[in-house]
Amino acid sequence: MSDETTAEKDREPEAEEAAEKDPAPVAASAQRTTRQWVVMRGASMDLRVGEGILAEFARVLKSAAGRPHLCLLVHEPGALEDVVRTLHDNLCAEGFEVATASLDASACDLDAVAAFVGRLDEARVTRDDIVLAVGGYRTLSVASFACDAWCGGVQLAEVPLDLPSAVLAATTPRALDADGRERMLEQDSTARYTALDLDVLLADATDGELRLAFALMVQTALCESDRSFGRLWDNADAVAAGDRKALASQLADILKSRGKVSSSNSAALRQSLELGTTFATALASVAPGAVDAGEALADGMRFAARLGVVQESLSIDDMLAIDEVLERLGVGTSRVAVDPAELVGAIRAERYARTRRFMLAVPRSLGRVRLAVMTEELLTEHVTAWCASRPTD
Repeated sequence: MSDETTAEKDREPEAEEAAEKDPAPVAASAQRTTRQWVVMRGASMDLRVGEGILAEFARVLKSAAGRPHLCLLVHEPGALEDVVRTLHDNLCAEGFEVATASLDASACDLDAVAAFVGRLDEARVTRDDIVLAVGGYRTLSVASFACDAWCGGVQLAEVPLDLPSAVLAATTPRALDADGRERMLEQDSTARYTALDLDVLLADATDGELRLAFALMVQTALCESDRSFGRLWDNADAVAAGDRKALASQLADILKSRGKVSSSNSAALRQSLELGTTFATALASVAPGAVDAGEALADGMRFAARLGVVQESLSIDDMLAIDEVLERLGVGTSRVAVDPAELVGAIRAERYARTRRFMLAVPRSLGRVRLAVMTEELLTEHVTAWCASRPTD
């Protein structure tokens, strides 16, 4: 089977070598900044994580530009005024000509890309300039798509405004919607500079955002390596308790891991990031508005782990380890009641929207996830059991 054939090649030499050469995160005591190089496809990303680090980000971009030209600062209408003003003033102080634009964050489709391109055109952005995007997952994904194509590629810097976007946007931008179908136009990441300021990310963080971010961390670690999972395991209690130093360290580590997986030459490894997402999307579609995104993704991973045990590719101990790390991070299970037949139908519809083979991402060990063939009987049996096990208040 082709996925199995490529499985042994999923640690391609160039990516592995680059990862081994990554310098250890360097802390700058004044700003408490962690710097991490993240391997991307054909390039790398300069990641900065810390508290109150936005003031220094303009200096990073000046170093990237060499001689400052234009910087287009694009932000969502709801972005914190202090964040936008701090970035604007410091870019000006570093010698950039700064143009500012606001962009609606509700859509992630070609119309949104066209609107973003309009801002690029109005500001007369060229390939020698820099675009700094400030926003959530959709806004940053639209920026990634537009900047990759404009003038053959414009340098993109990102400042996410929430924790899930911090985990996802720089390395795995959201696919664009097309003709009423969600996430159909996939893209590689194009961000080259990212600043994760914990003061911004945690300012208005909801419990739901924290659960989703933590579930995404588990997903990433499970896909990358047992070492990545082990580091998250060791850090889980401190991260869940709100230790900012631990969170900064974990964010840097997880983005490094996610970049490595998403930029792999192996399709089998890249596809492993589908772990839990098919189940989560299907569950949300049969119970719209009633499902917590973090809990749904966690349930998708728990569901996949049990499929792995039944298929004798995952040990029970590893399954329990996945359950435990999710529990320690405070990511519970969905309490919504759904019809098993509806959920099975939604899972199949979600898979067949993008492939003609019915396969689900299943963990084979901690740090190794691959697509596996699912029979109708196996899927129905486990979905029925999952639906019957829903907690009742």
